[in-house]
Amino acid sequence: GSVAAEEGGGSRVLAESDFLWDVDGWTLHGNDAGLHHGSKMIKAADNDTSIWYYVAPAKFLGSKRAAYGGKLSFRHGFYEYNSDGLDFLGKDYDVLLKSEANDLVIARKGVIPAWSFRSDHELDLVETAGWVVEGAGVPPSKPDMQRVLARLSGIWIRGGFYAGNEDSYLMNVKMTEGPESKAPVRSSLKEQRILSADGYLARGGGGPSDVPPP
Repeated sequence: GSVAAEEGGGSRVLAESDFLWDVDGWTLHGNDAGLHHGSKMIKAADNDTSIWYYVAPAKFLGSKRAAYGGKLSFRHGFYEYNSDGLDFLGKDYDVLLKSEANDLVIARKGVIPAWSFRSDHELDLVETAGWVVEGAGVPPSKPDMQRVLARLSGIWIRGGFYAGNEDSYLMNVKMTEGPESKAPVRSSLKEQRILSADGYLARGGGGPSDVPPP
């Protein structure tokens, strides 16, 4: 875990929305009230029990195989919320990764904490990080996760969580590269033997007496 955290610190950003100037291509699903731009954020509101999502633009989608092992990070919050005496509506998925080409959706529940006005999130884009296959309810395999990221058609981050009035916002969304995409390709055994022989010579082994005559 700690190594991955260190890797994440300097990882290359594959896509980012800081919402400095506008909504940056984001849209809504399941909310007709309209998406609005605020100070370094996007925001939307509702006054019913509808479950709706912020939907990422094209720059976060497509071929994002390099994000495997990386992170999807964001800040999520509410200006206000009113549960109308009902529980936090936590049963639905909070974040969905969709791949139409693979007919596969991988999702996570329990990301956004109940009764919290602001929360920061770093979701690990690996199969072991609490994701499940939508419909099946089981964790994805490593190939599932890689296939979804390689042909990503949607990233949805949930906005609606309360039964009454709520005014939610999203800030600083970022997708970073995983360590695997930076790792060198493993060399063949023959190459490894040549490298180890070179290392032996470099360390002072293999003087003239060790070298067979031509």
